[in-house]
Amino acid sequence: MTAEPVSPPDLAAAELGAAVSVPRAAAEPGGGAGVSRSAAELGVAQTEPTAAAELSGAAASGSRSALPAPFLGLVLAMGLSSFGDAVWLIALSVTLVGAAGPAVAGLVLALGSLPKVLTLLVGGAVADRTGPRRVLVATDLIRAAAMVTGAVCVLFAGPSLPLLTGLIVVMAVASAFFIPASDALRPNLLPPEHLVRGNAVYLAAVRGGQAAGGALGSWLAGLGGLVTVAVVNGVSFLVSAVAAGNTKTLAPAQPRERVRVKQLLKDVGEGCRYVAVRPALRTAMIVTGLLELSGAGPINLGLVLLGGKKGAGWLLTAMTLGASLAFIVSVKWPPRERAGLLATCGLGAQVGCLALLATGSLAVSIAAFFALGLVAGLTALVLVSLAQRWSAPEMRGRVMSILALFTLAATPIGNLLIGLLVETLGVPLTMFAHAAVALVAFALLVATPALGRAALTEEKKS
Repeated sequence: MTAEPVSPPDLAAAELGAAVSVPRAAAEPGGGAGVSRSAAELGVAQTEPTAAAELSGAAASGSRSALPAPFLGLVLAMGLSSFGDAVWLIALSVTLVGAAGPAVAGLVLALGSLPKVLTLLVGGAVADRTGPRRVLVATDLIRAAAMVTGAVCVLFAGPSLPLLTGLIVVMAVASAFFIPASDALRPNLLPPEHLVRGNAVYLAAVRGGQAAGGALGSWLAGLGGLVTVAVVNGVSFLVSAVAAGNTKTLAPAQPRERVRVKQLLKDVGEGCRYVAVRPALRTAMIVTGLLELSGAGPINLGLVLLGGKKGAGWLLTAMTLGASLAFIVSVKWPPRERAGLLATCGLGAQVGCLALLATGSLAVSIAAFFALGLVAGLTALVLVSLAQRWSAPEMRGRVMSILALFTLAATPIGNLLIGLLVETLGVPLTMFAHAAVALVAFALLVATPALGRAALTEEKKS
């Protein structure tokens, strides 16, 4: 849905998010396997017995089925909307440069992301209080209205800088509400055994839409201009709103409370405390942020630093192929009993991949980028899925908004960090520094046995 510039390590978070299981927040010690024991050891909140029984029955009935049709419809709609967003971003950038110049355009786009960061936690609290599906439909309708209104204004008054800035802010705030709501809704749409598969399919649709929109964006923008692109994007949001409204959750009841501004601040604080007192959940958040921080710079700027003009394309292709293989593996052989072990091995492999980039060899870098796309994609899928699995249903929106904040903040920090390090240390030592960041994440994961032993399987009754 959102036209976020994403690299494989940030799978997450922001778009999944970066998990699709029926929530089983905790089980009694000794009951169940893998994630159940881990959650119990770490005090992850338990769901109510009646709700757990209802969800268990729903999961059992659909445990052997394929991904539900309403979920696949939602995935296709997200891909379409992601395509529209990518085209819109290109058309918006071109229009801003023409209206205000490159420097002002860059500043407006950079500052336009701040409202999203500032309102993410509030968006998670609203999703928990009113229900994630309602938030998805509402944000899609708001963005559709903003696109159509913007198209009309540009058509009759021209693309003024205040108008474009206002559209950027509205879209950013709406996106801040959409991201945690999407991450909170998906676990309620699918049975537990489709946890990582659903995540992978969803991400593939979003990224596929972004890739197609990026490839065709300039052509479409030149063909119809900003007005046509805005209308197309608005229509994609309407399609997405219909798809979101057509989904059916496995839980029989969804929250529907009135939003009070004063209460929202308390809800945000409650969400932060919820994560803070749960070691495994807290570590999963930190490790995901470090995963993104270690890879964002080398992937975004490393393409040029390591490959130059001729080699950058090869590195990007290698990364894309690795990420595609991660998608295929996740759908065909989703990690279940050994999900935590897979995340541990993936983080260790990422340390090695980043260190190999210090060699300066284009051939080695191509191989390292391919492996990085593979292991980063698999690791992030597991970590995001575990974060969702360990969150009580009534807290999931806030938990996922915190995770999204970690990853969204890591990307610009990582891009800034690599620039400063290259200027002072040079490229080889900079790559070793990023490998060291991944090594810290690896050490944190290893130091949290419950996270390393975690499984993404349905708990069994003791």
